[in-house]
Amino acid sequence: MITIDRRRLRAFITQVDSTAGPEGCWLWRGSSDQDGYGRFGKQAEGAHRVAYELMVRPIPEGLHVDHTCHNADTTCPGGVGCRHRLCVNPAHLEAVTQRDNLLRSRHTMPHHNAAKTCCPQGHEYTPANTYTRRTAKGYARRECKTCRRDRVAAAA
Repeated sequence: MITIDRRRLRAFITQVDSTAGPEGCWLWRGSSDQDGYGRFGKQAEGAHRVAYELMVRPIPEGLHVDHTCHNADTTCPGGVGCRHRLCVNPAHLEAVTQRDNLLRSRHTMPHHNAAKTCCPQGHEYTPANTYTRRTAKGYARRECKTCRRDRVAAAA
């Protein structure tokens, strides 16, 4: 059972605009960081993370809190000005892996790259025609086997 710190919850709620109702975005009225995310408390924790922990459950180790309202809004331009970054409605928040968080948003390069079905030369990304390797930073990267064979042959 979760123990709720009533004073912390009260202090949090006073900074939330929930006039949009239970289905709408509850916008954070407190301070925010340079990336447009709300900040709460002396440790300047992410307001959406605090909302999830206060009103849903503790965030499991290694997971990120995704704004599902952002993923559903096709008109949002994303970036620092994205109003969904200020949303703290627990019904709009979900704990997911970083990978899922990046792939869900239409505004990230991983989302766009995962949607590609062919390499720049038009060869289809199939299991038989695709190498997958990790970059120095640990990101997965696809490479077309046909293009790789062509480059090796041209260099010989």
